[in-house]
Amino acid sequence: MSRRLLPIVLVGMTGITTLTVATVGVAYAGSRALRAAPFHHIHGPDIDREAMARQIVGELLDEIDATDEQSVQVEAILEGAHTQLEALHEGHDEHHEQVKTVLTAETVDASAVEELRLEAVDTFDQASQVFAGVVVDIGAVLSAEQRAELAELAAEMHGR
Repeated sequence: MSRRLLPIVLVGMTGITTLTVATVGVAYAGSRALRAAPFHHIHGPDIDREAMARQIVGELLDEIDATDEQSVQVEAILEGAHTQLEALHEGHDEHHEQVKTVLTAETVDASAVEELRLEAVDTFDQASQVFAGVVVDIGAVLSAEQRAELAELAAEMHGR
């Protein structure tokens, strides 16, 4: 089966460098291959995150013996979340520039900083709602045994 998966593992967010969908487990697929450079710590424009995410998710689904039907369902859930997260990410560069402008002004405007902080918190909240939905939706697709295997992979990734 060919796995085409859009990455939601890393999403640059307003005021946050990256977010990792650790609890979904998909971020931990292929953890053995990524021990030297954990996926959520890889940065830079030359990194093909989409290809990396596809590989990781595919490896994870293989590791937990996901059926073809489960894989298709997980892919659909992740694609939907990716679309939602991309929309949230659209204002990232503009927000970053606003922060830079406020912080490099002659005088730092406390109310402007607070407004930008609240915007970042709101964006993070929206993203965390998407992630929570992904966790619940994927949790409904996978068996309790498969979810336990994901938890073990996550613990391995973090050296626990």
